[in-house]
Amino acid sequence: MPPAHHDQLAPVIERFSAIVDEHLTRLVSREEQVTPLHDGMRYALGLDLQDPLARGKRLRPVLCLATCEALGGDPKVALSFACAIELMHNFALVHDDIEDGDTVRRDRPCVHIRYGLAHGINIGDYLFCKVLSMLLDDDDDITDTVRLKLMRLMSTTVDHTHVGQCLDISARESGDFSHDDYLRLVREKTGHYLAAPMIGGAIAAGAEQSILTILEEFGHFTGPLFQITDDTLDLTAGKGRGGRIGSDIREGKRSYLVAETTSRASPEDKALLYAILDKTRTETTDDDVTQAIALFQKYGAIESARAACTDLLEKALRSIRTLPAPLEGLLACFAQSIFNRRR
Repeated sequence: MPPAHHDQLAPVIERFSAIVDEHLTRLVSREEQVTPLHDGMRYALGLDLQDPLARGKRLRPVLCLATCEALGGDPKVALSFACAIELMHNFALVHDDIEDGDTVRRDRPCVHIRYGLAHGINIGDYLFCKVLSMLLDDDDDITDTVRLKLMRLMSTTVDHTHVGQCLDISARESGDFSHDDYLRLVREKTGHYLAAPMIGGAIAAGAEQSILTILEEFGHFTGPLFQITDDTLDLTAGKGRGGRIGSDIREGKRSYLVAETTSRASPEDKALLYAILDKTRTETTDDDVTQAIALFQKYGAIESARAACTDLLEKALRSIRTLPAPLEGLLACFAQSIFNRRR
């Protein structure tokens, strides 16, 4: 197979994200409007923005629909699950921003900053309620057997994601965060979460269990690939947080860079890095961020992160070699787009 190019994803994203946005807009609009609940849900989903590119990439629902189509299925059958995944994604982001103390999401105020903390929590909860509503939508011509499989998949995914979030929050108090700790965290928080849309699309297409197993394995490689890439992007101005670098450092996040640096650092440098990370967000200065980045560079953590991403990409591409060619090509493009991500 010739090397996949991530630009091949652009027309797929454009086509399917428009369908997802239309379906989500109908969901928000078809019931009695309560302010600021429904306004907040539109805001969280980016549906209040005219520019589709500003709403978020909709990668997870696009992956679901594109996987279904690549396996010869009808994407309409997968549409409710695809939208449910996007609702779950945004529910998680709303609550994650509250838990992390972030104030900016996609270059504008987070939901809890825009609407206040109490409404922010409630808007996040309401998004999760709509996950269930979407899965039970009877306009998608899904058989009860397929619907039950998709609901079980969502239940399992939500379970793993919250376990991962717990590990993430608890890790911020750790003074001895290892590579194994990091990999367990990201596989729980990101790996299942990234595999679920593809598995859901395959279930909607009637795929055999062997294909579902491959997609789960692919997610276990692309989840850490996504997260390690995200960790390194935090050292640039391209992460959609108002152009401010080092948000993860200010948050005290135990990233791949932290695990790699502390595994190599002298006792003094290890203690210094943890002392910076253990400061509150408001206590962390720009000099602290600069010093933490210098420690990452001193111990080669950034180069190690890139090497780890290269290894994960190769493993991800190997894991899908036996899939039908259309799906293999799609997922190869997706994996390489993660690897080449700059925002």
